[in-house]
Amino acid sequence: MAGLQVPNSASGQGPGGRRRSWAELLAGRLKRQKYNPERAQKLKDSAVRLLRSHQDLTALLLEVEGPPCKKLSLSKLIDCDSSETYANHSSSFIGSALQDQASRLGVPVGVLSAGMVASSVGQVCTAAAETSHPVLLTVEQRKKLSSLLEFAQYLLAHSMFSRLSFCQELWKIQNSLLLEVVWHLHVQGIVSLEELLESHPDMHAVGAWLFRNLCSLCEQIEASCQHADVARTMLSDFVQMFVLRGFQKNSDLRRTVEPEKMPQVAVDVLQRMLIFALDALAAGVQEESSTHKTVRASAAHS
Repeated sequence: MAGLQVPNSASGQGPGGRRRSWAELLAGRLKRQKYNPERAQKLKDSAVRLLRSHQDLTALLLEVEGPPCKKLSLSKLIDCDSSETYANHSSSFIGSALQDQASRLGVPVGVLSAGMVASSVGQVCTAAAETSHPVLLTVEQRKKLSSLLEFAQYLLAHSMFSRLSFCQELWKIQNSLLLEVVWHLHVQGIVSLEELLESHPDMHAVGAWLFRNLCSLCEQIEASCQHADVARTMLSDFVQMFVLRGFQKNSDLRRTVEPEKMPQVAVDVLQRMLIFALDALAAGVQEESSTHKTVRASAAHS
């Protein structure tokens, strides 16, 4: 019985008997498949979930970068010590490289850029701290954050940045996230405090986090730290936002509307601050103690 002849296309051989690579075989298979929008969306959703669950974005980018893309390694952008990366490349050049990388990963560029910026923010926050519970940036940290936020503003202006994804990524590094970073993000219009709080799954936890950080901020103000002016401005802005949002009237009284988280968090933080102050007064705290300094600073900016 004569042996069955296997066509070249099935055997993986191209014209002239040349064996085709896996990339060529897969490309040929993709061409023969009809486009399925539902399947394409499922693949994109899976890619986004994989990206968000990846703990080390630098390692992931190194895995997929392969040959240098336009002579720029995006993984270097996450290394905040490589400040020359921002100096030597324009925002448009980096944005173009981000689009190429997002296409290679099969994810929206806004999700990839949000993850990259959030990872960089995390590295800025975890740099050497001057206090045991830092809430303020050092001069060097502030300089790095300024460059990073300038790039984020470019991404926002060109619809290449997902605010929601960025907020979700930031909460993954909640334990190291500095309060001054949150303030800069709000003031410079990257993401507002309201957007950030609305994206947190646990209102009680985020209220406790804000209260702890505000107490530390008050302590540093009273300790006449190097950046006391920044700290006073931050505290004044936060208290003002909490008072305005915590006591605003709800114009939409329909019960079907889910209540916003921001007013609830604002009231929670203000109540914590008030109870803390009343408990301290009732206990007769010693003057110039850390608790006394916290109460004095919060009262001065309320």
